[in-house]
Amino acid sequence: MKRTAYSLMTALLAVMNESEPGEPYYVLAQYLLYHFDQLKDLNIYDVAEACFVSRSGIRRFCQSIGFDNFSDIKAEAEEWQRQCNYFIGYSMRPQYKNYLSGSITAMMEEINRLATPAVLEKLAERIHASRNVVLFTSDFSGMTARGFQQSMVVMGKLVLIVTDAQNIPGCLQDLTPQDLLITISATGSFATVMEPVVRKSAAYKVLVTVNHAKRFWSQYDHVIYLSEKDAEGVRTVYSQYGTNYFFDILYSCYVQKYLENGRVQGPFPEPVLSETTKNRAQKRLE
Repeated sequence: MKRTAYSLMTALLAVMNESEPGEPYYVLAQYLLYHFDQLKDLNIYDVAEACFVSRSGIRRFCQSIGFDNFSDIKAEAEEWQRQCNYFIGYSMRPQYKNYLSGSITAMMEEINRLATPAVLEKLAERIHASRNVVLFTSDFSGMTARGFQQSMVVMGKLVLIVTDAQNIPGCLQDLTPQDLLITISATGSFATVMEPVVRKSAAYKVLVTVNHAKRFWSQYDHVIYLSEKDAEGVRTVYSQYGTNYFFDILYSCYVQKYLENGRVQGPFPEPVLSETTKNRAQKRLE
């Protein structure tokens, strides 16, 4: 089985996000997402008829998202229950708002203890010195990477994002020891599935996670923990907010270390609006 997708659900969502509504791949992805809970009972003939595509078209679709054929996609039927447990189970806590706000505060305090100035500076220096920097993450968790990628542009450093929605092997196997590969895997599940791919990369490798599995130390040059507690495969505030917070403080470290004197400095004061501008804005609101 040619499995390059970490999660079938995220692969299908990526197709929907990147396709035009009505296109064959969009229709197939949408159909499979709507029928995910019945995946093991789906018949390729029925899917072909419902989506107005051929069986060969379905096979090409499967291969485009990292699976050999429709049978391999059906084999992922159990993912539905995992996703339900991961999302619904976590959100069903009583007094959820109080739990969430308290957990986020404790999380930030813990990350501040673990991500010491020395840890942040070492990684910032590695980013600055590397020829190519690649952030490797699941498509589901890609927002953290995309925010960091955009912020690094104004610092003159281009960062590449590779997710499980892409042709991963080709992207990572071309990296050399002069390059940096940062895997973002809060629970460690993504890093576990992608172990064979990461192992083949010659880049300097860093893992950001809350998973304390010892095997990661044999695959990565450096492992940065966001928590002192192991949380393998479990959704916590670190999954949703921890990586964002970590990359925010990492970026601040990078800016303060490498911002050139010639660049415009921030933070910027609030603009002083003239009365004419204020009146014009007020009329637009009315």
